[in-house]
Amino acid sequence: MSKQPIVSVFMPVYNQEDLVAESIESVIDQSFTDWELVIGDDCSTDNTYEVARGYQERFPEKIRLFRNQKNLGITGNCNKLLKHCNGKFVAFTAGDDLFLPGKLEKQVALMDSRSDCVLSYHDIAVFDNETGETIRFWNTGEGASNPVVGKAKNVAKELVSHGTAFMAALSIMVRRSAIPSSGYDERVPIASDWLLWIDICANSDGTVEFIPNVLARYRKHPQSITYSTRNDVTDQMVTLGLVEARYFWLRDMARRRRGYEFYRQGVSCILNGDPVTGRNQLWVGIKTCLWSWKSLGWWLFSWFKQVSSKL
Repeated sequence: MSKQPIVSVFMPVYNQEDLVAESIESVIDQSFTDWELVIGDDCSTDNTYEVARGYQERFPEKIRLFRNQKNLGITGNCNKLLKHCNGKFVAFTAGDDLFLPGKLEKQVALMDSRSDCVLSYHDIAVFDNETGETIRFWNTGEGASNPVVGKAKNVAKELVSHGTAFMAALSIMVRRSAIPSSGYDERVPIASDWLLWIDICANSDGTVEFIPNVLARYRKHPQSITYSTRNDVTDQMVTLGLVEARYFWLRDMARRRRGYEFYRQGVSCILNGDPVTGRNQLWVGIKTCLWSWKSLGWWLFSWFKQVSSKL
């Protein structure tokens, strides 16, 4: 490429041969044109790489494609891909999600006008892969999470306390200079982006901004990582431990979030017919840092479930 692009679009892919073409085309169709698309294939066993290579051959000045010699896993692939991003800003997507045409234009305009903005994000539509119908919006409507903006360090507190419920990864654009040199922490093998957003915000004196437009579409399907790992809290617990070790001022938020994760797992176990494990998880959550009337209610309900199952 002849010069450094304004935006690097970051796209890790793996076994998405039926979806990746639409994702690539959603980048090609952007109204903003000063971008590079950087695709990292993690040894797909289907035709994902071949599909992506077809686009790279058609747009050699815009698309760079890399294929790992061995499978690195999600975080390993993301780290290797991140090293190839040269843009002033990095926009994050995946091989199954879609940008809407004005996304890059609006985010670049915002971040160029606010030199202190280290991260921006926007509303997205979650849609069903089978029907194409919108299920919900991330930041507006029923069940949505209100966006959090302002000083980046304050947003870091909210990220630790509430996770990424208010900030969809697909919507994020960051200033590349704000990304830690270590990138993603490979001690978190799957859901490592949460810690990356925390690191970016916790180490910045800048701001985080929100655009109230729907500028991307998140595809919901059984093969998506979010869907398949939604009940696994291992990465969350590791992340919270790393946050406590790195940032003394975030320790209280990390403890509260850990208590919530134990509470959430306890409720899930009770509802799935394992009241003993559920009750134990609730108790650990209470001891960690999460006492509430809800916890007490679920603890009592677990006994009811246990007794009624024996009648």
